[in-house]
Amino acid sequence: MRLVKAARQLLENYHLKAGVFHFYRGEFGPASEFLHKALEEAALTAADRRAAIYFLVQTRISAAEQHLEQGRADRALEEYRAALGVMPSYADVHARLAAVHLDRGDARRAATHLEAAVEINPRFVEGWIRLGRARLLAGEADAARDAFRTALARSEERAREALEAAEAALAAGRIDEAGELYRHAFLEDGDSFRHHLRQGLLMLRQEKWEDAVAELEAAAEIRPRYADVHNYLGVARAEQGDLERARESFRRSVEINPEYLVAWLNLAFTCDAVGDRDAARAALDEVLRREADNAPARHLADRLESEAQTGEEPATRAGEPAP
Repeated sequence: MRLVKAARQLLENYHLKAGVFHFYRGEFGPASEFLHKALEEAALTAADRRAAIYFLVQTRISAAEQHLEQGRADRALEEYRAALGVMPSYADVHARLAAVHLDRGDARRAATHLEAAVEINPRFVEGWIRLGRARLLAGEADAARDAFRTALARSEERAREALEAAEAALAAGRIDEAGELYRHAFLEDGDSFRHHLRQGLLMLRQEKWEDAVAELEAAAEIRPRYADVHNYLGVARAEQGDLERARESFRRSVEINPEYLVAWLNLAFTCDAVGDRDAARAALDEVLRREADNAPARHLADRLESEAQTGEEPATRAGEPAP
């Protein structure tokens, strides 16, 4: 979840807002403290509670990665376990825990977490592949064979679905979309994608917007159907001041995943920033239909309604500081 600055500033709960602020600055200790305090508040809205849980999990994950970079595997394991304590059904965290255990030579414990990951998300092809490798290292030949066979079946299912979607796009004359879907079916490079995504998020955290854009564009080139990457890219472009291309990225994100509430919210604020009031309202409708108590969305919707009632013309804010 990455929000443009204009939306983050309208978070109403003090502890949530402070936690998000420290998370974006890479200050994971204070971020965790503030987010825990937010979750302890009985009056926290449902929307803010979901946001606090999400950011707390991401804080734990980011702290774990930082510990790994500094050679502190034990501390990383603690952070990943804490993340699962907040959100037990997060397949990616189980996979990350498994990777640490494998590096430490504990293949059986790694396999346990990978079993959990693929149970949560049976379509997690890479999880099945990693599970097969872990079972091999643990000397469990039959279980390894079963995992690799399942990985093949899931991979074929994913490719078939992408192929059918590409053919439908071709039939409708959407050539660019078809090309992306064919690439999604056959040309995915997971290691390069993860490298560029990881570097892009690091550059975002360090507020190196130009570098973030470059890394995230590279990630989007490898996996063009990954909605998160387009949202991250939109945030980097917005912070850089490139609002028109930011809007394009957010639109691409919600085209890929129409249920992606954060990208809709970012799209609404970016459309407002360039003076496109109708598009901003339409994006806000998507947010408020899912989260009627979303504070930033309500603030923007109220302002747009007030401007409409007074007949005030929308101001193009492209020349103002990026949201």
